[in-house]
Amino acid sequence: MLFCLACLAPTACRGQGCCTVGSSSLGGLESGVQRFETLTVGLNYQFNSVTQAFQERRRIDDPLRRTASVSYLTVQLEYGLARSVSLLASLHYSDKSREITVLAGTGGTAFQETASFRGSGIGDLTVLAKYQVIEPTIISPFELAIGGGASLPTGSFTQEQNGSQLSIDLQPGTGAPSLIGWVFALRSFPSLGLTVSLATQYRYSGTNFDGYRIGDEIVVNAGGEYQLMMFLRGALYIRARFAEQDYANRRVLNATGGTYYDFMPGLTYADGPSAVRVFAQLPLYRNVRGIQLALSYLLGVEYRYTVDFRTLAGGVSPL
Repeated sequence: MLFCLACLAPTACRGQGCCTVGSSSLGGLESGVQRFETLTVGLNYQFNSVTQAFQERRRIDDPLRRTASVSYLTVQLEYGLARSVSLLASLHYSDKSREITVLAGTGGTAFQETASFRGSGIGDLTVLAKYQVIEPTIISPFELAIGGGASLPTGSFTQEQNGSQLSIDLQPGTGAPSLIGWVFALRSFPSLGLTVSLATQYRYSGTNFDGYRIGDEIVVNAGGEYQLMMFLRGALYIRARFAEQDYANRRVLNATGGTYYDFMPGLTYADGPSAVRVFAQLPLYRNVRGIQLALSYLLGVEYRYTVDFRTLAGGVSPL
């Protein structure tokens, strides 16, 4: 596999309002439980440039001169089912492309030839249920939540180009279900306008009908956000991903899996029920198995809108 989809997964929408104690402007997998009877709808776009080649921890010139790019357009919904329970759903459309440049011919007739591959379509549906173990308050602004869910194989994994099936990294879906475990913790410091959080997710993947299984992975997102101005927040996070190797027909694939650390800065402008976030993801450290292409940079923008149904019904919505 030339690059791993999991590390480029689209970020789900934030689940709480900026005024909420224990809130985060990051995605649904990196933020706490949605407030009761509120719904957040998000639209997220990401562009991933995948041009850097690594062999273990060393950056190298890729032997095949490969380059790749991935674009995601994601729709996310999260609804507060009860005071301590919310449900998150996320579905994306992806457009993935890769180019390989090789030297063809011999002697004086040698020339470079470039082959292009592309796959696009609706991806897999992710559903996650969250439960708030410790609820944040004004006196004790600490939140702890746990959750579980699944990624359902709604996307195609058998797309073809010129009569040949595309590799799994170019397919819109994986063709296999995955189980997801999730833990989230956040501590607010209201007097400083600061929040720090830690989100961890574990993904256990199944095997598709082609006999391919993406390796299990753990993703840890840690960092903080600071209130820069009345409506503007800045975020600095470190994302760590630990991925096992993939399997194909019961064989371990060499050029898959590894350890990846990335730096994630961002800005969020929130006014009332609307919020706009711009963000980036930049590589810090790579330790891969075999020779792999890795993320060079990610750029994204997201719009979210939150509806409080109790307020619409004439009730009083808590902070």
